[in-house]
Amino acid sequence: MKALFIFLVLIMMTPVVSYSADVYDEPTSSKYIKQAETNYKKVVKVKNPWRDTKKIIKSAKEAHKKRDFKKSITLAKKALNEANMALEQYEKQKDNYRFLD
Repeated sequence: MKALFIFLVLIMMTPVVSYSADVYDEPTSSKYIKQAETNYKKVVKVKNPWRDTKKIIKSAKEAHKKRDFKKSITLAKKALNEANMALEQYEKQKDNYRFLD
């Protein structure tokens, strides 16, 4: 009985792991690159692009052409994140005076 109790406690204490594997294929890569480009264009319109985002998108496109989808998706996600953060930065700081424009 004691062994059964210990076994049940150990099972309850083990974390539930969800195996949601990332899919590294051509449509997923294209989707992330397109999202990153769209958000980057929004950031350019408000004159708040970050320095490396365009370079990262270009690298993601090159990796996509070479069919290195894992690298392409990783870079596209990074570019998408940077574009989103730049847009968020603009929203937070748009009411402040911008003397460099």
